[in-house]
Parts: sequence; C-alpha cells; structure tokens
Amino acid sequence: MTSNLRRTLAAAVCAAGLAVAAVIAAPASAATPDGPSGPVIYDRGLWYQKDTPSGGAADRSFSFGRRGSDLDVPVVGDWNGDGSETVGIARADGTADTFTWFLRNANSAGPSDLSFTFGRPGLTEVLRGTPIAGNFDPADDAYEVGYVIPDTSGTLRWTIRRDLGASSPTVTFAYGHLGDRPVVGDWDGDGVDTAGIVRGKQWMEINDVLAGGSPDTNFPFGATASHLREEPVVGDWDGNGTDTPGLLRNVPASNPEGGLQLWLYRNENTTGGADGSFVFGSDAFRVGVDALFVPRLTIDVS
Repeated sequence: MTSNLRRTLAAAVCAAGLAVAAVIAAPASAATPDGPSGPVIYDRGLWYQKDTPSGGAADRSFSFGRRGSDLDVPVVGDWNGDGSETVGIARADGTADTFTWFLRNANSAGPSDLSFTFGRPGLTEVLRGTPIAGNFDPADDAYEVGYVIPDTSGTLRWTIRRDLGASSPTVTFAYGHLGDRPVVGDWDGDGVDTAGIVRGKQWMEINDVLAGGSPDTNFPFGATASHLREEPVVGDWDGNGTDTPGLLRNVPASNPEGGLQLWLYRNENTTGGADGSFVFGSDAFRVGVDALFVPRLTIDVS
C-alpha cells in the first residue's frame, strides 16, 4: 500500500464509448510490498482466517455478522488506513433494495466501528448487486467500498465511493456484462485498486484508471473441465505488491456440489498454470457461493 499518492479527477470522461462520471488515475509510483495474502472463509457469521497462503488450521476464527444469515455479505479492507486489512459486512435488504455496511477495525468479534447505508443488492435473482471493497483512491491508504449491479440491458454498472464519509461523491462506470464475475485488485503494483471481470475462465483487468474500457490484460486461468466448480479469488500471493488471480475449487472434483476447499493461485497476470495450491476449509465450513459472493476473500494483516 502506498501513501501520499497524487489524485487526478476528471469531471466527465468518455472511455471506449462509455460515459464515465469520474475517473481516478493511478499514480506512477510503485506500491510497497507488505506481505502475502492469506485465505479467508466466511460461513454465515463465522470467519476463519490464515495469515499466509497455506493450508491447515485457521490462525484465527471469530464471529462477526448475523449467524446463519445469507443476507450478510463478507468484505475485507483496511478501513482506517493503518496497513492491516480487517472484516466487514454488507447486509442486503431486499425490501428496501439497500446495503447496510458494518465495518470493523479488528479481526475479532465485537461491534462495528463504522456503519452506513450505500448501494443496491437488487430485487431479482438475475439483476443482483455485488458489494466490493478496495483502495480505489490514491489520496489515502484507507479502503473504499462500492457495488456492481447489472442494468436491464445486462451491462454491469460499477458505483464506488471515494471515501467512507456520509456525503462521499461516487465514481460510476460500465464494465462487463451479465454473467461476468466482477473482481477488484491492484493489477500492476501501483498501490491503487481497479476493476476486472472474469468471463468463464478469462480474466480481463484494467490497470491504470478506475473506469471501463478495453482491458490492459486478458488471459485464461482455470480448468477446462466443465464438471469442476471454480470461484475466482484475488490476492497478492507472493507478497510483491501486485494482485494476481486465484481459484477456489470444489473438492472432491468428481462432485460439482462438493465443498469449495482447494485454493490455486498464480503469481503473474499472464497465461499459465498455478504457481501454488493448498487446501483450506471443509464441508463443515465453506464459502456460501449460492448467496451473494464476494471474490476477494483474502486478507493481508501485515
């Protein structure tokens, strides 16, 4: 994570034919590596975290969120800019079509340190909103939040707050289509998170601006076998300051409905096989991908 980064804000920009309300330009300076990402499993109010990309027992487990609820969607981020990522919940209210966010500055049980209402979970199974979090604004080290939701034409609409304040302005743009999985990461190691999508096995990432348009990187990562159930995850797996792709695969592979336990990751945003893998999780506690799924369930506590 990089501090004292400059911010460039354009009031109205047209990128690849898409009207964009605002664009935050990523700085040229490089991010300072601060340790590898570890996997996180969230099971309806219970959190299981590892500090490194490795298997075995969780380094910590605790409750945060409503136990047993599929309406609490997990997010992680450095909410206060102290260099450590911690837990949060975006609670979907399908009746009011709103997300209420509960963010905590520690990886432990306890009350939220910040809460507010922002975003839309959507009112149908097809037009469903996904909460996202990342260091989108280079002006500070704290994370911001947003959500991605398809419109009635099937285009993914991204809306991101520039800070966590009550009157924060937003950045809005279009990127991706219905069926694409939105992902967020610092794809080029400059200290700022930007958008990406996973379409089937194809990863399409935008490096330099928080906007839609043509991807800067476009490569496949994942199995070709149709019976394997895979979910995209993003992490800085080798701790060099750049986020790269990962996958959470069902085990056993012969059972498409099996627990999602096998983690595979690659250390570059290029075509190629996995650089590492590990097993973390079991049928007793596994990621609930049938509810709203957040594709960045990794954490950096260093």
